[in-house]
Amino acid sequence: MNTPPAIFFDQSMPTLVRAVVEYLGTDALEGGLVVRDTSGRLRFLCSRTAPSDEQRGEFEKRIKTALGHYARQDGVLGFVDEPGVQRLLDLRQTEAFSVEHDSMRYSFLDRRIVGMPWLNAPHERLATPARIVFASLKGGVGRSTALAVVAADLARRNKNVLVVDLDLEAPGIGDMLLEGDRLPRFGTLDYLVEHGIRGVEDRQLTDFVGTSFLTTPEGGRVDVLPVFGKQVDEYPANTLPKLARALIEDIDSNGATVPIGAKISHMLDRFTLLEAYDAIFIDCRAGLSEIAAPGILDLGAAVLLFGTAQRQTIRGYESLFAGLKLLAERDLRSGRSAAWRMRLKAVLAKASGVGEVAERHRDDLFDLFAENLYDSESDEQDSEEAISYGIDDPNAPHWPLVVPFNPNFVDFDPTRKPNQLSVDFYEPTFRPFLKGIDSILASASANQNPAEDRQ
Repeated sequence: MNTPPAIFFDQSMPTLVRAVVEYLGTDALEGGLVVRDTSGRLRFLCSRTAPSDEQRGEFEKRIKTALGHYARQDGVLGFVDEPGVQRLLDLRQTEAFSVEHDSMRYSFLDRRIVGMPWLNAPHERLATPARIVFASLKGGVGRSTALAVVAADLARRNKNVLVVDLDLEAPGIGDMLLEGDRLPRFGTLDYLVEHGIRGVEDRQLTDFVGTSFLTTPEGGRVDVLPVFGKQVDEYPANTLPKLARALIEDIDSNGATVPIGAKISHMLDRFTLLEAYDAIFIDCRAGLSEIAAPGILDLGAAVLLFGTAQRQTIRGYESLFAGLKLLAERDLRSGRSAAWRMRLKAVLAKASGVGEVAERHRDDLFDLFAENLYDSESDEQDSEEAISYGIDDPNAPHWPLVVPFNPNFVDFDPTRKPNQLSVDFYEPTFRPFLKGIDSILASASANQNPAEDRQ
């Protein structure tokens, strides 16, 4: 009995690719499709007709031996003259990713049960009114605090803001902006569950929104859609069961699947119509979970990527950006716009003020963006829409907005200490950051097409 080779997930696809080249040739690899199923096992679909049974059996045996546990046991090879293969090969241009490894280029299709939102094509058009997502890979970087300050500053300047908490598993912005008596009956978690079971009527939407203490007669309005409403206090044991159902895809009246990103985007569209809002701010779940993907990809929003000047920030974003690179390449190959890359903006949070540290972090960010999301010099020459920036361009996505570290914000709790959202308290720390937000909102407004948005 042959012992399967000791390969792991990371080696499985390169192993299959090398085996396909060895037994079928480079042309077969470039014209075919690698399919990774929901369990992580692999299969190669060839655009040629099937060889003789004897040859096919020998090829499959060798490839299965090379792949070990990562080979699809019901058939590691498929050929174009077999049922269903052509249909999958046709997905190469629209859904498959193009990958180059060891000078070999191939296409692969990833099938997932968990993490499907990270495979969706990013939303191309900017939403109206402008949306800004506050995202991070780790908690504790001041993401929600910054959002609360931005909401307070815009309200002070007579702007109307809707704040939405999508951090379902670790909510916070609701408690920062709504005292107990201002909490609505329901929250985001309730909406996502009810929408999939019974629907939420238009007349019920106001039961999900609370008006913050930041709202004053002489200023703007700050409405908040928290994760939890008042009802959580009456039924706290239902929180975990609701979390287990909130991210399930819905089925519409025609029997079609509604992905979580589309469900969240539709939710925002509905709540946006409640008032004449100037901006929508979304507190996104930290990390790379499924609920984080819609915030970054599906909402037509500018995305602020918070992080500290530490290696762990860059290491974490390397994984995210490698996935975004595949999405951008797929968009461009399919003839779609990949301009969504320009909506990403780095934020250096809890900055120490040490110039050497900030400069090193900015250089690391440039390398991250340049390797994954900026176009190469050859791409620039081939396309007028190519995206490229110099390392010292302050308007570039990699050039971070900066929030200095201030110990006064360590115990930030503005519902108990409302003065923490007074302009005198936050101005010295946040003014440069707030100017950056103003620039993002102005740019979003300039790039929106009112005539198109009304259609």
